[in-house]
Amino acid sequence: MIRSWIVILLMTGFLLAVGGCSKDKQEVAKKETPELAKKETQEAPDKNIPEVPKQETQVAPKKETQKAPEKAAIPAEPKEEKLTVPGSTQLFVTLSDTVQTNKNQTGDRFTGTLVRSVEVAGTTAIPAGVKVNLVITKLVKGGTLKTPPEIAFTVESITLPDGKSYNVTSSEFYQKGRSHTDREVGMIGGGAAAGAIIGGLTGKGKGAAIGAVAGAAAGTGVAAATGRQNLVYVPGQSVTFTLTQPLAVTVPRK
Repeated sequence: MIRSWIVILLMTGFLLAVGGCSKDKQEVAKKETPELAKKETQEAPDKNIPEVPKQETQVAPKKETQKAPEKAAIPAEPKEEKLTVPGSTQLFVTLSDTVQTNKNQTGDRFTGTLVRSVEVAGTTAIPAGVKVNLVITKLVKGGTLKTPPEIAFTVESITLPDGKSYNVTSSEFYQKGRSHTDREVGMIGGGAAAGAIIGGLTGKGKGAAIGAVAGAAAGTGVAAATGRQNLVYVPGQSVTFTLTQPLAVTVPRK
């Protein structure tokens, strides 16, 4: 009797154990089935659903940043301008140095000052007061009897207030001393006549001849002593020149 109960209990326990295991397996199977199905669905796409082609994402090209155009630099106005003084323009000059034919010679240089400003189209090209450089181009010293003195000089260059010097081509100032021939003959003849009168008063005929020779010699001596002319030009004396070629100068722009 007892054995039978033991057997029944054992059988009951066994059945319960088997049933529990089966139930656990079914629950595990239920849990695994949806996950497997989901996994298989993801791994094996449905053949009936058409595959949508992938669209390549087009990346818009970057727009180059355009720099704003730089403002063109405005060139600065030149501080100087060029002016051309036409030929035939007159230059009024006062001398600053003394010049004379008995002491100077050809090639000597001296200076003067421009009296009047020179304007071109309303702009002062050469202001009054600038230094004028002159040069003697010809000089003949006065002879004692027949050779008169001669002198010629011209403008060589001018120097503007900024220190720039410009070569100038201009007319010449020329002067020639007067001829002494008639004056010398008169002086010599007058001396001879005076000598003859004196000789005649003292020694009559012979004395007159001697007196005439002595008088002539004395007259020649006076002519030699007083006949040498000296052309002299002093500071402040005015001389006018005329440009013979145009003169280009650079002056400050106003």
